[in-house]
Amino acid sequence: MRDPLPLSETGFLFLRHGESESNVDGLIGGATDYALTENGREQARAAGERLRGQEITAIYTSPLSRAFDTARIVAAAMGGLSVEVHHDLRERNLGVWEGRPISEFIRGATPDGGETLQSFETRVIQSLAVIASPPTALLVAHAGVFRVLRQHLAGADVPERARNAHPMVFEHRGDAGTWRVDAL
Repeated sequence: MRDPLPLSETGFLFLRHGESESNVDGLIGGATDYALTENGREQARAAGERLRGQEITAIYTSPLSRAFDTARIVAAAMGGLSVEVHHDLRERNLGVWEGRPISEFIRGATPDGGETLQSFETRVIQSLAVIASPPTALLVAHAGVFRVLRQHLAGADVPERARNAHPMVFEHRGDAGTWRVDAL
């Protein structure tokens, strides 16, 4: 049996965390560790049920509790898969903007004390070469991570945020390195 290939060569499933306290309050979450709401936990349970038919063999998650707790709930719904934290899947640090109203977010800008967009994109893209897919992986992360992955792999700039706990498929088509990104 050969070694698993990195996600950058295979494809994977993606799930944004369930609804968090910052989502409800309309705040910029970034790297701040906001918890899931009860609705977010229910969304995670529903996502786990929806993903049950997939042949997921590994779950990788951001260390932020809204993603980590979503991943644990999904793993339990799928029969107890293990969850591995991958620090490069954490959301972008948005410095002084964190905790501020989402209306104050300026796309492409770097706030004081925040991570540059280039650094964030590089970190997320490099994670695809590090995480190996044995054979189907689920990444549980954040809207910013989804945006970077979709832009990098499918060339589709997505200004809107991924929906909470809505499974997505990143499928490598093999023909000239093209990718398809769709809702599951």
